Amino acid sequence: MNISVKYRFGFLLVMLLTFTSFNIQAEKALDAIISKVKISQKMLIKKNYTASITVRNTGASTWTRANGFGLAATSKTNGLWNIPRTQLEPNERIKPGDTKVFKINVQALSRTGIYSLQFEMQKSGKSFGEKSKTQNIVVETRTNRVKFISQLLPNTMAADESYSIVVQFKNNGTSTWTRDAGYKLRLISKKKVWNISRVKMSKGDIVTPGDIATFRFKLKAPSKMGTYPIQWRMQRGRVYFGETTPVQNITITKSKVKKGAEFVYQNVPGLNKSGKLYAILNAGEVYPVTLTFKNTSEKTWRQGLMALNAQKPENNMTWSVDRVEFRKNESVKPGGIKTFNFKIITPLEPGIYNFQWQMVEGFNNWIGAKSENIAITVK
Repeated sequence: MNISVKYRFGFLLVMLLTFTSFNIQAEKALDAIISKVKISQKMLIKKNYTASITVRNTGASTWTRANGFGLAATSKTNGLWNIPRTQLEPNERIKPGDTKVFKINVQALSRTGIYSLQFEMQKSGKSFGEKSKTQNIVVETRTNRVKFISQLLPNTMAADESYSIVVQFKNNGTSTWTRDAGYKLRLISKKKVWNISRVKMSKGDIVTPGDIATFRFKLKAPSKMGTYPIQWRMQRGRVYFGETTPVQNITITKSKVKKGAEFVYQNVPGLNKSGKLYAILNAGEVYPVTLTFKNTSEKTWRQGLMALNAQKPENNMTWSVDRVEFRKNESVKPGGIKTFNFKIITPLEPGIYNFQWQMVEGFNNWIGAKSENIAITVK
């Protein structure tokens, strides 16, 4: 490499480093951290509130009003708030390292809802430094005010299975909540994967100001595995109001229940439970038993197609019967219940025997869940 080329290369390198250094210095000249935002998280419509925003000058420039420095409100719903930019005082100088507390007036919107609000520093309309954390403001009326109390639901659910859910809100307004007045719990999660979208108040429930509304209901898990958010809010008619429940992410796992048939109920004489189900029966005697299953398949159960069969082991003749057929012309539609009433004969040999049953399609296609196993002592 000749001297001329080396000189040019060196010159370009120096210029590049100088330009980079200038940009870094320029960026550092304007910098800010919003360390604290004090603002009411719940507001009444059209009412005025004072917000306090604490900002520290972490750059190298001194902030003045003449140089265009000020605090601005910004968010997706900032246009609805219509908060003007807050300037510094005419003779105020915020030097590097200094802290400035901005006091601004915030007027609540004229309609109920949850609206975001955020703050940032600007110089002549251009943003710089860190923005504040997003503030989610609940705007409500005196009539319909609500406070979230609790929600009870598991973090993990098995696909297609149903769970008992409890959600509670406190009535902090001046109105009385009733079913007839249109008050209800409404699902506001964006993903439409849950089996219900609203839960009405129970008939006869009256939640007066200061009381707590408790919603108890069954929620079915989605069929597809994954993680889904769920969140609720109060609603009257078509209008949402008040706080929401926290977003809870529910993990859906593979269902443990075999599809097709759901075990519902069984009864055996002398049935008891002490950790496990058990019964004590006399040897060689006849006893009536009952087993009930729900059709959770998409097929209608009919005579000749479906039957109840003994399990543990399959098709055993321990109880002198291994298969219980449907009655002639009997059918059970999807979602229906089938109860089998039949008699068993206990073994002649004393001992402990398993009593368990399962639905079967044909003779070897086992369907759905088995009944709970009963350890029967024959004496």
